[in-house]
Amino acid sequence: MNWTHRIAAAGGATVMGLALLTSTAAAQPPTAPSFDVKKVCEQRIPKLEARANKLLTRINGGADVRGSVAALRARAERATNPAQKDWLNGKADHRAERAQTLRKAQERLNAYKQKHCGAK
Repeated sequence: MNWTHRIAAAGGATVMGLALLTSTAAAQPPTAPSFDVKKVCEQRIPKLEARANKLLTRINGGADVRGSVAALRARAERATNPAQKDWLNGKADHRAERAQTLRKAQERLNAYKQKHCGAK
């Protein structure tokens, strides 16, 4: 598995984890959750936050950061094959969209934290 697959898998897993976390919280009545809220607030949320922050740092990094949008754009500028330029620019655009998805997931995570964890 190359690094692009790992980034995509990590990003997808993060988004899915956050989506499942928020959908589960929305589906349960606030009086009787079927899971341990304290454990989610103390263990799972910090891990999800760290993972999302790590991905966003990588995506928003400079041209010297492997996997960043800037690095993909720099590779596209150096490419001599027009098809490779288009592919790299498309990949950079997709990665920038992925950053937006991660930011939305972070917002949902913060909303969950404020509602159920006492805004720790």
